[in-house]
Amino acid sequence: MKYAPGSFTKNFAWHGTGFRKLHATIRAGFSNALAPVSRPKWREASGINDTSLELIPVNFFLWNDQKHRVRPDELVYQAFRQPHDVHFDRLALFAFNVSDVGFPPGQAQPRPALWANEFVRERLWQNGVWQREALTQEALDLFIEDRMDASRDVQIKCRNNYRYFYELAGYLPSPSAINSGAASFLPQALFLAWDRSTLRGGPLECGALLDSLSHREIHKLLGVPEDEVLAAQDELVRLYVDVGGIARIQKGFAAAAPVAETAAEAGREWLDQEESDAVVARQIVSRLAQKRDRRKAAGLRAHYESTCMFCETRLQIGPGRFYCEAAHIKALGKPHDGPDKTGNMIVLCPNHHLQFDRGMIRLRRVANDFVITSKVKGDPVHGRKLVLKHDLDPECVRWHFQWFGQPRS
Repeated sequence: MKYAPGSFTKNFAWHGTGFRKLHATIRAGFSNALAPVSRPKWREASGINDTSLELIPVNFFLWNDQKHRVRPDELVYQAFRQPHDVHFDRLALFAFNVSDVGFPPGQAQPRPALWANEFVRERLWQNGVWQREALTQEALDLFIEDRMDASRDVQIKCRNNYRYFYELAGYLPSPSAINSGAASFLPQALFLAWDRSTLRGGPLECGALLDSLSHREIHKLLGVPEDEVLAAQDELVRLYVDVGGIARIQKGFAAAAPVAETAAEAGREWLDQEESDAVVARQIVSRLAQKRDRRKAAGLRAHYESTCMFCETRLQIGPGRFYCEAAHIKALGKPHDGPDKTGNMIVLCPNHHLQFDRGMIRLRRVANDFVITSKVKGDPVHGRKLVLKHDLDPECVRWHFQWFGQPRS
């Protein structure tokens, strides 16, 4: 089937401002309140001084109800609660690829970018991961020509704008397999998908919500194996239903306080809401990350025969059973965003793992070696060269050394 490009060729959010412009216009358009607003009022308040460009957010990213109002959902909520960052950009790209904006009036399409939705599910997603080759100009041109009913110059504009989304979200340039980083925004993405499902009239019922993920192949739109979504969905769907689904926003759930101005303030905001559902979702992300890393960590521990790389302890816990831990050098998740790879891991006994995580023991790059430095007086591992059986990421080692070299309370 061929699709019309709509107004996607218009020059909104390009010129380097990217999704930051979308973030700002969402907050302006809703006038700093998480409540439905008429399309005309949203456009007037958005701060976009071009009547045609005002249509880009409402026709491609936001939800329109049958009363011609723009409704807040998880994408809007995140624009209010967090400063602009790459996680918002990736959630916005996800919203675009989901391509479900409700019931826009006039000639606007309820699913305005189905060509993008099909592109991700049919071409970008291959062998369990997003493939960079699908995002080359040549590959995109072939797909768009096949699916879009438009002149050649319009098709090229769509290709350039769409490919730029992936640059803005940090996916290009990339190795052949693209790490979508979806684990860091998976709860928000699933909440957004469920918001769109229930706003369209779907029931607020766990089974139906889970079926909607499978039916729409959400894992492909997120760029992760289906197992990752399956591992998260049961816990998250219960949370979603418990907070009332979309009503969590409409009834003032976590009311729209002004967005934090800096990432540091955002971090403190999380700490101030220890019992909130947002923090529960964040804790779920942490557990998912641990599940995701389990196979890599287990493989690395076996590679070192469960022996601490610092003290060479091999702790026996049963007949033929030994215990050690895989420690991340640069911490995963916000605010540090360490990479999920074995080059960011070392194998340690529990004691040295704790000391390493607290910065009492660090690694320092000396020529081609990594040398252990300890703040513990008389520590026998101080000055010892690390014996490696795998490659460490020197940037992660440098980060750990410098991070814990600064005074901390």
